[in-house]
This record gives sequence, structure tokens and C-alpha cells, in this order.
Amino acid sequence: MLKAHERITHIQRLTPGSEFTQVFFKAIDPLRVKARLGPVLFQLPPNMKADATRLAGFLTEIPRDMRAAFEFRHASWLVDEIFELLERHQAALCLAESDKLKIAHRLTADFTYFRLRKAEYPAEVRAAITAQVSELRAGGRDVYVFFKHEDDPARALSAEEMLRSAG
Repeated sequence: MLKAHERITHIQRLTPGSEFTQVFFKAIDPLRVKARLGPVLFQLPPNMKADATRLAGFLTEIPRDMRAAFEFRHASWLVDEIFELLERHQAALCLAESDKLKIAHRLTADFTYFRLRKAEYPAEVRAAITAQVSELRAGGRDVYVFFKHEDDPARALSAEEMLRSAG
């Protein structure tokens, strides 16, 4: 699993036809071809407002057999038009949450991508997330879960706990 370069998401802001994006896709192509590539996360800047036309053009450039997840951090993206675009291209809405923002639980692809960035996840919340992951997996979905971990190793332990519990 990779996170797209910020030049794609923050500087060029998903500009269709970008040479840099094509170079990025070419660089990761050996992983994709060997089926060793998980989803690529495209995390957009918090000040980038929704642009359905731009997103639609960008989605057509993603190789069909590459899983992509989009983390929108501006509320204007969280509308049916955007969700439907993601669904048509089997791109996942990143189910992200932080102390400032929580994305509604909307599934737009045949896999689910969670990004959990709150400072704290009490045991009962971790258990609820684990149950949700188990339910999704039982329904045949691949599930990817990431805990914020750069400031506190406790989240890495939370991930280990989830692996053991979710099976």
C-alpha cells in the first residue's frame, strides 16, 4: 500500500494528463503487475474543494487493476455526485477520522480503506471497529485499516490487537 506523492494531490491537485502522475504510475507498475500492490491512497489537501470534473478525468487515468482510495478533507467532496463517481470507478472513499473530522461510512468499492487518526481509541471503540472490520470481511470485502502511529506506539499495538481479534 502506498500514498500518492503530494505533487499529485497537493500541487497538481489531481490534474488529468499530468506527466508526473504517469511517471508515478510507471514507477509502481512492477508492484501492480506482480499483484503485490495494495491500494494507493490519494489524500487531498484540506483546502481543496470538490471538483467532480477534475476527479472524473483523474479516475480514468488510474489503471483498472489498481485499487485507489481517496481521502477527502474538505466537506464539499462528501456528496452523492462524488460517491457515485468513486463507485463507477471502483475507487474507495477513505473512511478517515481524526479529532477534527469524521467521514461518513459510505462504501464505494469492493474493498474498504480505514484511516484512524484520533489521538485516543479506548478499548470499547477499538472493539466496535474490530467488529465492523470482521463484518466487512465476512461479507467478502478486503479491508485495510491504518492507525495513526507516528507520535505514539500504542496505535501499533492497537493494530496488532485488531489483527488477532478480527481474524
